[in-house]
Amino acid sequence: MSTAPGETPPPPVPNDRPGSLWRHADFLRYWLSQTLSRSGVQIATLALPLAAIYLLDASPGQLGILNAAVFAPYLLVSLLAGVWIDRCRKRNLLIGADLGRVLALSAVPLLALFGVLEIHHLYVIAFAMGVFAVFFDVSGTAYLPTLVGREQLLDGNSKLQASIVVTQSGGPALAGVFVQFLGAPITLVISAVTSLTSVASMLTIRNREEKPPVPEQRQRALAEIWESLRFIAKDRYLRFLTVRSGVNNLFFTARNTVLPLFVLQVLGLNSAILGLILGVGALGALLGATIAKPMAQRLGPGRVIVGAYGISSLAQILLPAAHGPASLVLAMLLPMFFVGGLFMTVGNTNVATLQQMLIPQEKLGKVVAGMRTVTWGSMPLGALLGGSLGSVLGVREALIVTAVGFCLSALWIALSPIAKLRSFPESPPQDTTAVPTKESPKSTTTEES
Repeated sequence: MSTAPGETPPPPVPNDRPGSLWRHADFLRYWLSQTLSRSGVQIATLALPLAAIYLLDASPGQLGILNAAVFAPYLLVSLLAGVWIDRCRKRNLLIGADLGRVLALSAVPLLALFGVLEIHHLYVIAFAMGVFAVFFDVSGTAYLPTLVGREQLLDGNSKLQASIVVTQSGGPALAGVFVQFLGAPITLVISAVTSLTSVASMLTIRNREEKPPVPEQRQRALAEIWESLRFIAKDRYLRFLTVRSGVNNLFFTARNTVLPLFVLQVLGLNSAILGLILGVGALGALLGATIAKPMAQRLGPGRVIVGAYGISSLAQILLPAAHGPASLVLAMLLPMFFVGGLFMTVGNTNVATLQQMLIPQEKLGKVVAGMRTVTWGSMPLGALLGGSLGSVLGVREALIVTAVGFCLSALWIALSPIAKLRSFPESPPQDTTAVPTKESPKSTTTEES
C-alpha cells in the first residue's frame, strides 16, 4: 500500500504465528528418532517375555519378576538420573540410551546362540532396558524445549504423542508376528536395529545444544533431589498432575495385566481380536494427537485436560460390562478403546506441554524425573495389584475396580486448580528457593475467576 509524500507509513503487522514444524528439519529428525526408538522398545517389551516363555519355559512368577524389573528403575534411579541429566547435553544422553539398548538386546540372541541363556540373564537385561528408558524419556522431555520455541511446544508434543500411542499398540502387534515367524532372538535383533537407526537420525540434527552452565556452588545430588521434590510439592499444578498420573498408571497397569485373560478366557475371543481392539485404540490416539492443539486453543488447556481425562476414564466402565456374542462385545469394546485412546492422548499432550511451561529449563530434567518416580514407579505395583485382584475377586471384578480407579483419578483433576486454566503460562516460574526472603512472583497463567 503506497503512502502520500510526507505521510508516515503504517507500522508492519506483526506475525505471531509460529513456524510450521513440518518445515523444521531438526525437529523432524528428532521426531523420526523418537518414533524409531520407541517402536523398538515396544517390540522388545513383548519379545522379552515371549523369549522367556518359548526359550526358558518361564513360570508366571518369573514373568512377574521380569516385568517388574523393567519398571523398577523408575523407582530406584529416576531422581539421581534427573540431576545428572540437567548437568549434561540431552542429545548425547538420548544417543547413549539408544546405544545401551542395542548392547542389552544383542545379548539375548548371543547367549541363546551359545546355549547359555538363563532366566536371570533376562532379569538383568530387563532392568538395563528400564534404566535406559529412564534416561531416554526424561532426556527427551528436557530436550524438546531446546530444539523448538515455546510457541511450538504444543504442536511438537502433539506429534510426539502420536508416535508414542501408535508405537505402544503397533510395536507389540509387530512383535507377535515377528516372534511367530522369525523367533524371539531375531525379533530382539530387529528391535536393536531400530535403536541404531534412531541414533543415526539424532546424529543428523544440526542444532548444537549448549552445555548447561555449571553452578557457582555445585550442590550435592541429594540436595538437588530434595529441591526438585520441593518444587513439585510447592507448585499447585504439578503436585495435582503427579498424584493423578501415579494413580492412573497404577490402575492402567492393573487393567492391562488382566485384559488378555478377560478377552481370551472370559469373553472367549482370540488374540487377533485382542490386537484389533488395541489397534483401534491406537487410531483413536492418533486422532487425539491431531486435535489436542486446536482444542486447547479454543477451549483452554484446563477444560480440555479435565474433559479429556473424564471422558477417557468413564469409557473404562464399558470394559467389564462387555458380554454376549462376539458381535455385541466388539460393538462395545471397539468404540470404547477408540474413545479412550482419543481423549487420553488429548489430555496427555496438553499436560506434557503444561509441564514444560511450568518448569524452568535449568531444572526440567530433575523435576520431570521426580514426577516420573511417582507416575511410572506405581506401574510395577499396578501389575501386582491387577494379578492379585484377578486371583482373589475374578477377572471381570478386577476390571470393575480398575474402572473405578480411573474415574477417581479424573475426579482428582476436576477438583484441582488445573480445571481453571484458560491459557498456558507465558513463562516458567522463577526459582526462589535460593532466596527464601523474597516473595514468589504471581503466576502469569490466566484463570477463571
